[in-house]
Amino acid sequence: MAILDYSAQVWRDALAMPQGHEPDALVLEGTWWRSTATKARLSKLDEVRELPFPDMFVGNWNGLSVAYCCAYGAARAVEPAHIFAQMGTPLLIQIGTCGTLDVDVSTGMVALPGSCAARDGVSQYYGASETVYTASELVDLAETALGARHVGTTRTKHLTWPSLFAQSDKMCADWTAEGLVSIDMETSAVVAAGEKYGARTLSMLSVWDALPHGRTFMDPLEPDDAARLKRSNEIVFDVALHVVEAASAT
Repeated sequence: MAILDYSAQVWRDALAMPQGHEPDALVLEGTWWRSTATKARLSKLDEVRELPFPDMFVGNWNGLSVAYCCAYGAARAVEPAHIFAQMGTPLLIQIGTCGTLDVDVSTGMVALPGSCAARDGVSQYYGASETVYTASELVDLAETALGARHVGTTRTKHLTWPSLFAQSDKMCADWTAEGLVSIDMETSAVVAAGEKYGARTLSMLSVWDALPHGRTFMDPLEPDDAARLKRSNEIVFDVALHVVEAASAT
């Protein structure tokens, strides 16, 4: 049987996770720095254990069960999103970094995609349309929590693209003309899996690349920009846990 035709019980058996014991939320992070990110995120959780599938962890936070996986790119991120959402985890949160096409958005702000153009190469196989949508009530929660921590936010019409490298100046100009103002490699695939299996979704992405200014991750940041990016990256995970707690209480 092909994987897309598996039942949820297949995943429960594989992960030794009986029905009713699935995590309250899955937090996914897209980054090259997997080891560093994983160590930092898991330090915030108690009783952490790695699941039988590598790089998938579950820990406790304030009486809630939270899964974490560092997964770079849509093809990888959709796997844990699929597994946990199909098992019944009600909340999927994507964090990480993104590029901006908005000249008024600065490094270290957090993009909060409301809609996302699903051009990641995976979403369509989950029945997604050309545009997918995160849960507006979760975006509201995140925006309020980030503001309370003095992190600037911007709600965005977002794009998920298959590759960080396969982006040209002309592509960026075309995306800007469409009104797409932030770009990552995971969000729409995670949202598509959530939509298929009934999980609510949220994406919080710290702005790094400033594409209108010709700056990519290859260009060094000014010290103030680097400090803002580091701070927002740290706070975003704390806010993700806050959103899990708030969402679980409703």
